[in-house]
Amino acid sequence: MTKSQINLPKTAFSMKANLPTREPEILEYWKKINLYDELRNQSKGREKFVLHDGPPYANGNIHMGTALNKILKDIIVKFHQMDGKDSIYVPGWDCHGLPIEWKIEE
Repeated sequence: MTKSQINLPKTAFSMKANLPTREPEILEYWKKINLYDELRNQSKGREKFVLHDGPPYANGNIHMGTALNKILKDIIVKFHQMDGKDSIYVPGWDCHGLPIEWKIEE
């Protein structure tokens, strides 16, 4: 099947997002305008939604399910932020290495 055989919409909009170039520019712009801190300030005093994440990789090596898990949590936090809540993500930490760290400190 070729492109001419598929009924695609006609548009003047460029389909090439050019993300390798555009994404760093967008991230730099967000940093310049202090977007995250601005969102945090605008949300002060609103109903809170806090997503406390568990420790990463507690059940083995990283895999596609790990990525899906993080993506879904990110969507949930952003949904609640856009829904007018003071929504934050609190990441967990891997505490399985803690006994080893204690031994090193000793």
